Amino acid sequence: MITQPDRRLDPAGCQVPPREAKTARLLAVVFLAALAGAGHAADAPKAAPPAAAPRSDLSILPAPAQTLAIMANNLDKDADFVVATVAGQPITKGDVADTIRAMPVSLASLGYKALYIRAMDTLLRRELAAASARKAGVDKDPVVRRREKSAADQVLAEAWVDRQAATAAGEASPRARYERDIAGKPGPEEVRARVILVPTEAQARELIGQIQAGADFGDLARQHSQDLSAADGGDIGFVPLDALSAEAGAAMFALAPGQVTGYPVRALPGYFILRIEGRRQRATPAFEEARPALANAARREAAAAALNALTAEIRIKGTDEPAAPVSQSNAARPARQ
Repeated sequence: MITQPDRRLDPAGCQVPPREAKTARLLAVVFLAALAGAGHAADAPKAAPPAAAPRSDLSILPAPAQTLAIMANNLDKDADFVVATVAGQPITKGDVADTIRAMPVSLASLGYKALYIRAMDTLLRRELAAASARKAGVDKDPVVRRREKSAADQVLAEAWVDRQAATAAGEASPRARYERDIAGKPGPEEVRARVILVPTEAQARELIGQIQAGADFGDLARQHSQDLSAADGGDIGFVPLDALSAEAGAAMFALAPGQVTGYPVRALPGYFILRIEGRRQRATPAFEEARPALANAARREAAAAALNALTAEIRIKGTDEPAAPVSQSNAARPARQ
């Protein structure tokens, strides 16, 4: 059990003495070990979007948002199960699930265990810091209380929007949406790429210089790359834009075949050098392949419609202007007060 922290600050600003920080990490590791046993083996996602074995560490995943949702939903099956107690406060599988849902979708490619450890680390730090705040009386501060209410209202608003969207989206016809938005139109553009992954920016820049001087990209990938694709000369095959992290996608799709990035691309595993080998347009996806994306689009539209219906008659104080309509992109996350 983790006790209440002393006054030493860790780099993130939380009051975590070395012994307790180490204990916190051990708790996460111990619980992960338990997951491998018969009692909790079912927690790891058993079904994921169809995908081949990973060919790269470049945050490539066919449906990263769906993958995160699968991980979180599996944890929610036993949401009240306590995985750790920090300063007298329980951390449950539901807490871990909520933390995973809030992560950037580009982290989905790290895998279940890595995301579980990351979520546990976030929760442990938060609870340790919150315990120190309560001990110091910070929870009595009027500004803190106001922000607590705002945060609670945000959770309620999001839950209401989610339920309204789920109901409305369930009444929509996926087939009609498919015929309207996808059928008869070309599929997404894809690029075929090679990558080199190295741990430091300096090494990446040195290798870029060698490539610009005429060195073979594939040979350098086999010699230096730490990516899963190194044995294949860095070849990761064809990938669409939505399967890449924002940084990698922007860099890849800005290149023409035969071009190499003139600078290292920063990502979680290190620094990437990217080369584009070709481009292609995929065929129109079949209805079943497109169904998950169609359902998500229907939910976004329904969420935006629900919020706009609420705000249609609202006028901003001091003006005659109506409240701004909610777009589909931010409908699922009502604006914070």
